Amino acid sequence: SILRNSRYPDELLYCTIRRIRADHGLSWKRAAILKAYLSKNSVNDKNKEGCSVGLNTETNDQAYLLGRLFSLLENIQEASAGGTLNTTIKDQYLNSMCSTPALVIAQLLKLKESHMKKIQRDKPGLAVKLDQQIMEIVNRLEIKIPTQLSLEEQAVFMLGYYHQTQKRYERKQEEA
Repeated sequence: SILRNSRYPDELLYCTIRRIRADHGLSWKRAAILKAYLSKNSVNDKNKEGCSVGLNTETNDQAYLLGRLFSLLENIQEASAGGTLNTTIKDQYLNSMCSTPALVIAQLLKLKESHMKKIQRDKPGLAVKLDQQIMEIVNRLEIKIPTQLSLEEQAVFMLGYYHQTQKRYERKQEEA
């Protein structure tokens, strides 16, 4: 496909997402494969919005925003636990949030509230910052969360999750 400058096989996207789900992890290599597939194959320009190099804060793509939201919810859980987690929401909810977000979003937002109470008590400045980031994304989401995401939308979700997570790690490296 690369040598012929033709579309990547759909099996590439399917296998990459399947591998991400099985490992509960998204490496930079897998994110690069998703990005390459979307930029080369996507017939929907909306799905190409997530193909930016870094975090795209301007897009209104629902799948991308849901991925970013999931990353922030994971960040909130980690911040409230103070690094003492055996399993995170990523381990428990990544697959279902990626494929059927409407089924789990209410539960995740409910968990967020209990985690935020602890953060507000221990680190009020961080709580305000995280709450602002969540509200920015939630305000851009449509009222009706999609019940299912197509395979391409799942790839966009994964890129949104990856970009938001990488942004979090960028800040930690800058502080060090």
